[in-house]
Amino acid sequence: MPTPREAALKAAVLDTLAKRVSAALAEARRDAEPLFAAVRKEGHPQVEITLPSGEVVGKVSIKAGRETLVVDENALLAWVKANNPEELESTVSPAALTRPDVIAYVRKLHPDLVSHKVRPAYRAKLVGGLNADGELVSETTGEVTKVAKTVKAAPTGEFAMTFEKAKNGRPGGRDQIANAWNSGDLAITDLLRPALEAGEDR
Repeated sequence: MPTPREAALKAAVLDTLAKRVSAALAEARRDAEPLFAAVRKEGHPQVEITLPSGEVVGKVSIKAGRETLVVDENALLAWVKANNPEELESTVSPAALTRPDVIAYVRKLHPDLVSHKVRPAYRAKLVGGLNADGELVSETTGEVTKVAKTVKAAPTGEFAMTFEKAKNGRPGGRDQIANAWNSGDLAITDLLRPALEAGEDR
């Protein structure tokens, strides 16, 4: 049975280690991402996690670059003007705010400061209904107009790890790592030393 002081020291030591190892893990993930990004660009979506013995204990799955829909706002505006002009609304240039005129009279006094934009709700509806090629189809004429394209970003190296599951009496990947550490086959001192030497403000 430990004494209160021994229990306090144990809790303090483990708390310190947990926080510093957690910070080291975050740094290790940041350092790994550029390497994994290069691997993903070469067409390899996964990297095996292997022990020094060569035993596979898990895998790193590298995420592909994110796809973003880029809308050609001018093309969308022209499409709405031609097909549903009632879904346009007037918008006043911010430059109008530098004039002494009342906003209500901007259209009459400074027509050059007034333009149009698609109503936000209708824009969201149109963008949500685009076909796979980013096109809109006029219900009256059947004309097809491309107003958007999907842009795929380069992989960032963002990744997720999965470990082998225990089966047929064989321990799972995490347990295999722990066993290799306990047996001395896996040296982790060099991995932990930077975390242990790091200050609290890291």
